[in-house]
Amino acid sequence: MGILKKIKKNKYVTRIRRYSAYLVCVVCLQIVRRFSWRTMVNLGRGLGRFGFHRVKYSRKRTLDNLTNVFGDEKTEAEIIAIAERVYENMGVTALEFPRLPWMTDSEFFEVVDYDEADLVLLRELLEEGMGSIYAGAHMGNWEMLADFGARIGLTMSVLYKPSTNPYINKLWIEMRGRNKLIDINENLAQVTKRLKENESVCLLFDENARSRGVKVPFFGRPASTYQGPAYFALRTGAPIVCVYFIRDNDFRHRFIIERVIRPVRKGKLEEDIIDILMELNESLEKMIRRYPDQWNWVYKRWS
Repeated sequence: MGILKKIKKNKYVTRIRRYSAYLVCVVCLQIVRRFSWRTMVNLGRGLGRFGFHRVKYSRKRTLDNLTNVFGDEKTEAEIIAIAERVYENMGVTALEFPRLPWMTDSEFFEVVDYDEADLVLLRELLEEGMGSIYAGAHMGNWEMLADFGARIGLTMSVLYKPSTNPYINKLWIEMRGRNKLIDINENLAQVTKRLKENESVCLLFDENARSRGVKVPFFGRPASTYQGPAYFALRTGAPIVCVYFIRDNDFRHRFIIERVIRPVRKGKLEEDIIDILMELNESLEKMIRRYPDQWNWVYKRWS
């Protein structure tokens, strides 16, 4: 091992490096909190455009993914324009997220629209006594989804993947303090427990599950999909609510319930899981076709 690698792997150097990253995050959070919402959104868009044109990370994958899905429907120029807006959305989301913990409910709902009928539906589902699973995706500002649930009075647990940096991880946990958190690497058994206590569990299902998932069609191509939402629904009877937080015009967001999936045992568990996963992917496909620039195409979704 070279001297530089030895230094990098030294536990004291690692600790200093991680703490430095944490301090940078804290400073950035304090700065972002002082921006108006409109200024923050415009700045995020600018950062996203800069990233798309100047940083090559995942840009080719983004364009390839869009071409594979929309190549027969859209021109190259249209696909590039969508890709640029995808990066804009990521830039804005990165700045909006740290603002959420310090927003009052009135400030939050000044930039969020929803239908009262959807809130009635969410509460009616809980009256059935089996909890509910909110299945979302990396669309629009997905971080607002769990925050929305807490602000309308739902007892909600959120699945999360911890950071490898313990200082940043502690900060992220504090920022998500409105909800209970479930570490997907350590406490998945808590999902069943919370649902049986008639609580809501929020998770994202659109990442590549690789060897841990089941391959089901997604835009006509096999994509490894996490079994969690389907498995927990079938085990507990909890309905799955396909929910999305879509970025709207004029710096606003809209909470959308696309559909409710009722778990039904029809045969073998594996087959029942696949049926639900296919419906989840159908829901996501429908939303992506409607808002193609709001899903994170940077992922290696098909492999």
